[in-house]
This record gives sequence, C-alpha cells and structure tokens, in this order.
Amino acid sequence: MTSTHILRVQWSALLLWAFVPTTLKADAIPAQVEATQAAHGIEAWWGKEAMQADVEIIFGGKVAVDGTFTFEAHGPRSRYDRRDGVSIIFDGETAWVSPADAVAPRGRFHVLTWPWFIFTPFKMQGEGITLSDYTVETVDGVDYETMKQTFANDMGDAPDDWYRFYIHPETELIDAMSYIVTYGKGPEAELSPSIIYYQDYADVDGPVIATRYEFWLWDAETKTKLGEKPKATGVVSKFSYPSLGEVDFRVPVDARELKLARE
Repeated sequence: MTSTHILRVQWSALLLWAFVPTTLKADAIPAQVEATQAAHGIEAWWGKEAMQADVEIIFGGKVAVDGTFTFEAHGPRSRYDRRDGVSIIFDGETAWVSPADAVAPRGRFHVLTWPWFIFTPFKMQGEGITLSDYTVETVDGVDYETMKQTFANDMGDAPDDWYRFYIHPETELIDAMSYIVTYGKGPEAELSPSIIYYQDYADVDGPVIATRYEFWLWDAETKTKLGEKPKATGVVSKFSYPSLGEVDFRVPVDARELKLARE
C-alpha cells in the first residue's frame, strides 16, 4: 500500500469518526433531565394552571399559524383562536372547529403540535414517554448532550414521532430539537427529519421560554441543517398565565369534529 493510499484510509477513518456520537450512560438521563428542566424554570411552571400566548408561524413565505393559543399547563386541553375569528379546540378527547363551516387545514395538527413544540422543556418526561440514546453530538461547533424522546403506541395522534433534544453544555437549555412528523404520513417521514432552533430565551414570570424559532431540514447523519435558509420561522409573544377558571375548552354548539388525518 502506498503512502497516498494510507493517507486516504486515515482521512476516511477520521471523517467517519467525526460523525460518530459519544455514547453516555443511560442511567445519567434522569440527572440531565432534572438539570435541563431546572434551567428552564420547572418549579415556576408547576405553579401555573394554564398559559396563553400569541403565535405566528411563517412556512414557505406564507402564514401558516396566526392567532392566540391557550392550553392547560398540566393537561391535554388546548385551543387556537385564529385572527379571522375561527376557533380550533382540543377538549382532551378530540379536536373541533367553530364555526362548523370554517375552513381549517391541518387544524387538528396545529392545536396539538405548537403547544408541544413551544413548551418542550416541560414535556421531556411523563407517562408514555421514553428517553434513550443519550450521547454527545457536535452541532455548529458545540458539543451538545442529546437524548431521543419516543412515545407509547397509544399516545397522541402520532405516536411514531420522535424528538431529539440538543442541550447546551453550559446553560443546560435546549438549544435545538430534531424531529419527524408522521401525522398524515407514513414511514417516509423517517427520510425527511427537521430541526427547530430555539432562540431568544426569556424569563416569562419564572419559566424560561424561547420567543423565536427557526425550522430547518436536517441531515441526521452529518448533524447539519440543509438549505440556505430555514423552511419556516416562528415568533411567540404576549404570554400570560390565566387560571383554568378563566379559559374555556368546551365545544361550541356550532362546531364540527376535526378527525385524525388517517380516519
């Protein structure tokens, strides 16, 4: 073998090694979750009954979400009141749109997904959730501690979704989260993961929450975002914490059910 061949082999091995994450001990996951949730103000979050915030999501240059979200801090119910007067409500069992003749593309998806994405730090663990694959991965020059979140088969509308948290080694905050969306899709969702970059964190009366978001296509093997610009952006503002007695998750009389995409 010539010296040139040897250098090529060494260089190929180096490239392969660069993309291999460092595996951490699985029994260290609870401590990391505790540290991350503490950094995000979990103690203050436990004292909240509900949260309300304005959300705007621009996808592909068009407005995909624009309105006010209200949801239980420790339960499944949520509602999305659009700027045009249409309301989408998840009553804990299924989703509804009011008025009944309103057009609501992906309404069920929106009312369930955005509260989860925005308040990810407070939903890291719980019944039906498994955390695994605890590793160190280098993204954008930072060695992040990461772990994968998966769900029980009977959990939610899309139990085959998965999320991977990228936790900053100094702040313990979740800087990013890669994910797949299987809602209304099939196994092909695994071929097109995305990543959220959480930006502009703010202390919102105790809980520490990102107020700006970038969504990119994601190469899970090389740990790099794809494309020259994000596929979507988001802004969350005007946070408040109403009591459960001040919010209404009841189904309006003039409403129709928004069924699962696969139904």
